[in-house]
Amino acid sequence: MNIGIDIDGVLVDDDTYRLDTMTKYCFENNLPNIDYPYKYESKCDWTHDITEDYRQKYYFDYLQNMPAKSYAAEVIEKLHDDGNKIIIITGRYKTQEDSSLGEQMRKYTTNWLNKNHIVYDEVCFAHCPKIKEIKEKSIDIMIDDSPEILPEIVKVTKALCFDNRYNIDLTLNNMIRVFSWYDIYRKIKQM
Repeated sequence: MNIGIDIDGVLVDDDTYRLDTMTKYCFENNLPNIDYPYKYESKCDWTHDITEDYRQKYYFDYLQNMPAKSYAAEVIEKLHDDGNKIIIITGRYKTQEDSSLGEQMRKYTTNWLNKNHIVYDEVCFAHCPKIKEIKEKSIDIMIDDSPEILPEIVKVTKALCFDNRYNIDLTLNNMIRVFSWYDIYRKIKQM
């Protein structure tokens, strides 16, 4: 099987990181509280300058230093050893750009994967909703967490939705909710 795996929210807990850093940033910069701080900074009604300042202060550290979720590397290695092809498909900020920042973001991403011992056959830096890459790579199962992207993914392949507070209400045909990396392993083995 060809298994597609997202990074943020699936391989790494970006939800807690963003919650912690965004509320700290608001406090330190005398910004109003965020109604839904667990959503990405692009949905916080921040100006472009505020968003970029936040990213400079926190995002690059996150890209390099946040640990992988528990057992992610172990389970992905098992999936790979079982004969599955592992394709990382991420729509991370600026990774699709042909620019020095895009190159830096791609480097941070591949370095992070290697640092966290994530086994993979290929990395795709995709434009969301990642459908082009999912089709091109003949993905049989896509593991993602985005409530905006999953409704599009399920139109072209099976999806495993990594449970997070921001996608708790999402229910779709062709989608199975998963709660941990060993839950993912068990459910894939049952398919």
